[in-house]
Amino acid sequence: MSAHAYIQYANVPDVLIASSSQYVDSVTKAKVIAFDGCPMCGHLEVLSDSRIQIEFPFPRSAELRGALVDWLMHWGIHFTVVM
Repeated sequence: MSAHAYIQYANVPDVLIASSSQYVDSVTKAKVIAFDGCPMCGHLEVLSDSRIQIEFPFPRSAELRGALVDWLMHWGIHFTVVM
């Protein structure tokens, strides 16, 4: 079973947005965003009500999963995990 963590772009601090890098994956054509210090890249998705959501794979590895959760909590970013 795989899981994903979701955050709202509006909840990301401005300092992280300013230093982020974004690109379009050449294979999947997904819009990808990378934040300084974040162990994972996220996929940007515009929802039907014009909100922007970022989806991160939620790692099975306890070490990597812990690093992602610690990073989100450090920045005070609310997240939801869906399995």
